[in-house]
Amino acid sequence: MLSTIFFVIICILCVIAVVVDIGLFISWSKAKEKVFVANWISFLTTIFLCAVNLLPGEIDRMSIALVIMMILVIPCEFTCLSPEGIRNMIFRNGGIDPVENISYEYKKGSLGMEQLYIYKGQSSRGTYNIGIKKPKTVKMLADWYGKHGYENPLTK
Repeated sequence: MLSTIFFVIICILCVIAVVVDIGLFISWSKAKEKVFVANWISFLTTIFLCAVNLLPGEIDRMSIALVIMMILVIPCEFTCLSPEGIRNMIFRNGGIDPVENISYEYKKGSLGMEQLYIYKGQSSRGTYNIGIKKPKTVKMLADWYGKHGYENPLTK
């Protein structure tokens, strides 16, 4: 009985993930110019959980549903930057956080890696380290987004 309840909950979460993914893809498709950034730790965590779920050997409907849910969550791991702002689900604020509300800075993270911090107002919106040094990303941030109280070392 309990496994049936969990299975139903996972199926509902899968439906929600499909709706979110569709909203993201619609919003992303509206951007003429775009770059994607992500955080490798959250991306690898999703992949790791998916792999661990399949390790026990016995594959049942619960493990298949969990793997499907984790695959459907992968697009949410990416953030789409465009000259207009950060692209969100189409259902939230028309699918965009305007560039006027966003600022950024590059700095060293805890592992000594260069990281991109994006802020909405004064609060942190996210930390990224995949795709942050691509010339297109650096140029878009320098041209359109405000700096969060620092000078960008990559544009010097």
